[in-house]
Amino acid sequence: IHILDNPLAIWRLMGVPSNQLKMLHDEGSMSQYVRDTLDPVFLSTHISTNNYFYRMLICQQYSQTCCPDYLTKPVFGKLQEIARNTQDTTFNIHTATIVDTLQKMRPGELSKAVIMDHMDWCTSDEADAEIDALKTALKQGGFVLWRSAARIPWYVANFKALGFKVEAISVRQPNTQTALDRVNMYASFYKATKL
Repeated sequence: IHILDNPLAIWRLMGVPSNQLKMLHDEGSMSQYVRDTLDPVFLSTHISTNNYFYRMLICQQYSQTCCPDYLTKPVFGKLQEIARNTQDTTFNIHTATIVDTLQKMRPGELSKAVIMDHMDWCTSDEADAEIDALKTALKQGGFVLWRSAARIPWYVANFKALGFKVEAISVRQPNTQTALDRVNMYASFYKATKL
C-alpha cells in the first residue's frame, strides 16, 4: 500500500490532481487517507445490499434493490415526466467554466451552489476568482456546499476573506471507524454562507 504515497503513482494510476495530493500529504499520507476512507465503509455497510456506490465500482452494475433512488421505477418515471415538461425543469446545462457561467448570471440569482471538490485543484488566485463570482451570483444568505480531500481546506480562509461565514458540516478524523457517508471518499463537508 506504500505505492499510494508515491506522487507519480497517484497521478498516473488514480488521477489525483497535484494540488489535491499536496493537501492530503499536508495532513498525513495517501495510505492513511485510503485506510480512513475504506475501513469505515466496509465495516459499516453491506456492499451488495445498501451501498450502491461501491457495488457499482466492484460489480460494475446496480441491482434492482441496490441502486440510486433516481433509478427506481417510481422516481425514474417521475423524472421522465418532468423532463417531458421543460417548463418544470430547474436544471440548466452550461458548457463553460464555473466562473464564466457565474459571471453571466444576474446578481443574487442563486440561493445555493454545490461545487463538490474541484477547489482542491485550484490555485489561490483561481479560488478567489470563483469565490468572488459565487458571492455575486448568490443572494444574501445563499450558500455554497463543498467536499474536500482535506479536513481543513486551505481555501476556507479565502471564503472568509471574501465575506462568507464558513462552517464545517462534518470532518473525518484520522483512524476513525465512522464514515461520513456511504462513500466516505472526502475528509470534510463544508458550508459557506454569504453574509
